[in-house]
Amino acid sequence: MTQQHSPKGFLERFRDVVQELENCEDVDLRDTLRLSTEKVRVPQPTLPLQIMLGGEQGYRLHLYPELHFERDGQLRHDGDYLLFDPASYFSKISGFLRLTQDETLTLGRGDKLQRLLLRYPKVVDDQHVRLKLSRKGLALKNKSAHANTCVSPVTAESLVERMATWRRKKIALLHEVLGGPIEPASSAQSLALIEQVIALMEREPYRVPNPSGRPSGLLSLPERPRPIFVGDLHACIDSLLVILTQNGFLETLLDGSGMLILLGDAVQPDAPGEEDQMETSMLMMDLIFRLKLRFPERVFYLRGNHDSFSEDISKAGVPQGLLWEQTLHEQRGSTYQQAMQRFYDHLPYVAVSAGYIACHAGPPTTKFSREALIDIGAHPELAHQLTHVRLRRANMASGYGSGDLARLRKCLGVKRDVAVIVGHTPLSQSETYWMDVSGIANHHVLFGANANWIGVITRADKQMIPLIYPTEPLLEVYNRYARSGRFEP
Repeated sequence: MTQQHSPKGFLERFRDVVQELENCEDVDLRDTLRLSTEKVRVPQPTLPLQIMLGGEQGYRLHLYPELHFERDGQLRHDGDYLLFDPASYFSKISGFLRLTQDETLTLGRGDKLQRLLLRYPKVVDDQHVRLKLSRKGLALKNKSAHANTCVSPVTAESLVERMATWRRKKIALLHEVLGGPIEPASSAQSLALIEQVIALMEREPYRVPNPSGRPSGLLSLPERPRPIFVGDLHACIDSLLVILTQNGFLETLLDGSGMLILLGDAVQPDAPGEEDQMETSMLMMDLIFRLKLRFPERVFYLRGNHDSFSEDISKAGVPQGLLWEQTLHEQRGSTYQQAMQRFYDHLPYVAVSAGYIACHAGPPTTKFSREALIDIGAHPELAHQLTHVRLRRANMASGYGSGDLARLRKCLGVKRDVAVIVGHTPLSQSETYWMDVSGIANHHVLFGANANWIGVITRADKQMIPLIYPTEPLLEVYNRYARSGRFEP
């Protein structure tokens, strides 16, 4: 259930602060404020607002309270708002802006990222309207010298509840895809699942053939499906479930217009104090296996450095590689543990299309060839670099740089400005994506194990855009729905 508010009370307060009302043409909306150069403040909206940039014939945006799933299955508003184009947001992968407490946001074509996320038409000025959210309310001021801005509350009940209804339907759709809860499987069930995936990997769609007969390290993907890149998840299964139940990501997998590309390291927790907990890693791989079997041409997993049982893999003194191997052996048997090793041996290392390149860690810092990428099993040092090399920085002089990125693009025969998306190296503890890293255009880094946020990089037109979502306890929410058909206890 969403939190209940009084629409009448909000409308009355809205009218109190509106001095001169003019009508915009929309049958669902009643009271409309045409902004001037004077700042106007309204109470923090409990109803969605419509903002028309450019007046009655302008560009329509909706401002909705951002709703989060809680463990009890309810959707609650914690204070942030989402600003988006309602014509596209609920029907396909779409960009949006987030307005947070004590933040000032100026809408306009002068911001490059906003143009990509919202696809502003020419009627929107470079600096069109300024919004500021605080405890006192929402302040609005028109910044355009020649274009109007109209603001109205959205009062139609179907639109007021649209966000909550949409999120619940996403959970139901994921249940249709998976067919049941996400829970520990028996040894026999888990072994059957991974063996099916290995059989698929032996003839994986878009894998470049290796003349030697060994698994190829290179995926050559078609350009048209929209890529959905997700970085190192490190057993954060809730974060993957957020992606599967936000925006239009799952729908694009179903209709073939999207492609999920996981950048490796889905296992072995990264959170402090949880480095030795491997049970969620098993659930994570089971979920990825189920997705791979359901979407063999739309879900791809690239090998990372934690996709291994190596004794060299450790975190906070915990030998995670060995512990992962031991856990699989003890809970699912030696045959399953050996099957996981075969799965790792079948994984690709690099995905390339005409519009992007993706790998786990970064481009090799030594010379290599496309043929070596294809026959990567015969080139262990190349495999190691693709899963371990880090960005060159002051404390990492041996890392990769712009020249290595250029060599990778040239080797794979793509244009010099094609985006390269990698994981492996979080650049701060507070963020989950970084664009044009180190001043290198079209070089982006993703990390999927942030405790509070999960970032995605996808494509809008021909440009890569980042989208970010708050993490939610979705494993509990999803399983409650999968077992009972309800969101609440």
